[in-house]
Amino acid sequence: METGEKKIKMPTTGLSDFPELIRGGEGKYVDKTDLLYRLAVPTADAQYFISRPRRFGKSLMLSTLKAMFEGRRELFKGLALDSLPWEGWERPTPVYSFTMSGANGGTYEEFRMALRGLVAGLCGQCQLEYDRENTIASNFDRFLHAAAAKSPTGKIVVLIDEYDEPVAKFLDDLPTLKKVRSDVHDFYEKLKVNSGSIRFLMMTGVTKLTKLSVFSGLNHLKDRTMDPRFATLLGYTLEELDGPLRENVEVFAEKNGIDFAVALKVILSWYDGYRFSPESEAKVCNPVSLGNALESGRLKNYWEATGHATMIVNRIKAADSIPADLEGIVVSQTQLDVCDAETLPFEALLYQGGYLTIKHVRASGHLELGIPNNEISISLTEGYVSTLLRNGMSDWNEELADAQDDLIAKGVETLLRKNLKAAFAAMPHEWRIGDEKEAKRYFLLFMKLIGADISGERQSARGRADAVLADKSGIYVFEFKYGRTAEEALAQAREKEYGNPWLDMDLPVFYVGVNYDPEKRGIDDPLVEPA
Repeated sequence: METGEKKIKMPTTGLSDFPELIRGGEGKYVDKTDLLYRLAVPTADAQYFISRPRRFGKSLMLSTLKAMFEGRRELFKGLALDSLPWEGWERPTPVYSFTMSGANGGTYEEFRMALRGLVAGLCGQCQLEYDRENTIASNFDRFLHAAAAKSPTGKIVVLIDEYDEPVAKFLDDLPTLKKVRSDVHDFYEKLKVNSGSIRFLMMTGVTKLTKLSVFSGLNHLKDRTMDPRFATLLGYTLEELDGPLRENVEVFAEKNGIDFAVALKVILSWYDGYRFSPESEAKVCNPVSLGNALESGRLKNYWEATGHATMIVNRIKAADSIPADLEGIVVSQTQLDVCDAETLPFEALLYQGGYLTIKHVRASGHLELGIPNNEISISLTEGYVSTLLRNGMSDWNEELADAQDDLIAKGVETLLRKNLKAAFAAMPHEWRIGDEKEAKRYFLLFMKLIGADISGERQSARGRADAVLADKSGIYVFEFKYGRTAEEALAQAREKEYGNPWLDMDLPVFYVGVNYDPEKRGIDDPLVEPA
């Protein structure tokens, strides 16, 4: 990309090979080597596990670690590691790096064949013949012994990406899952048996499947998933957006005709918000989505283009929820730390998958979770609607398009008096609204889909507002009723003073009363009054 005479390098969005990224010279590497150094310095327990959502740079991190231990100093010129007393510069260690996505298959037999092939390949790297009379796990054990024996340091480095991939493949097939996890357990257990010969071990994945019996064979690993020291190891921070990535944000701002501060704000609202440690308030952006946005100059949902959330959406439906219900979920840290394949705990699944993040830590130590940003909100909402309706959304799509146009051109009151009524009238027949809670749900769903800045269940001194919508024209505080009247809804909002938390803001505050009439299957005219 050219800006004047200066060529602007873009952060990588798909390249996970560190040497190729550095040698190619076209991509921008945001330096994380100081943190990797802290991980890799010699200690008795330099054998780690870290989980992060997909497309968060885990493979690039492992490739960087590989180059570090191989002592490829020429790749690190100008980076933090180059000036540090790193052992690899004087005494490289052989590195064996592989991804468990290479041990995948649609059946148990295919999985076994793929895992056998993966181990045979590792044996080949040590000129060791694979013994077909022995088990896969025993051959992996033989490989680890042989690799350490051949090493000039007597030790090796093992880097394993997507450790959970073979098991995740069969989460909906419990009989096969039990057989696969038994084999995977026996395979990983050899890492513990040979830990004395392993200088450094890093395993990464999306989920921490602690109850799979997988981790019972790996209880020597140090889990750095929620370690505050490494909360920013993967993903981009605000400081990095205003530092090494500033020129990229400036180009984005220029393309969109806005200034740097506005560009930064909208980029953060779309891709930031991931908090990975209760002990650190540091937040990061999804690096791949951010990179795509900076390269294209467009804010859009890049997350869903890299994979589908079918399992997530199905679990939301099974929990009788919609995406708008996911704000403010309260859990203990232990609940997030444990993910049992048989039950797939709802909160842990969404958190570890990147659909929820830590929003607040209570004094009790409990964590409040919420959707991290606009991209994930859109991904969840659109995925939920399309899964729910399949082919029945065409009429509602028309109302959504009209509402988006009117919200931009005519403001909130037109949206409420015209579009909202039309949207409920056009609601697909299979959407049944049986109570006030469900009426509010679908209102929030509609507003999220059209891009309105809205949140549900906002606390005030005397209770909770059902929803609050922020717009350039003001703050709109909603109260819902079911089978009652809009007047009653408005009266309750005013009596409980739900709008008080926003009265000291520069924008005017309005109360909105909404009533859903179950006989008409629609809403009465909403009432709007100043607070």
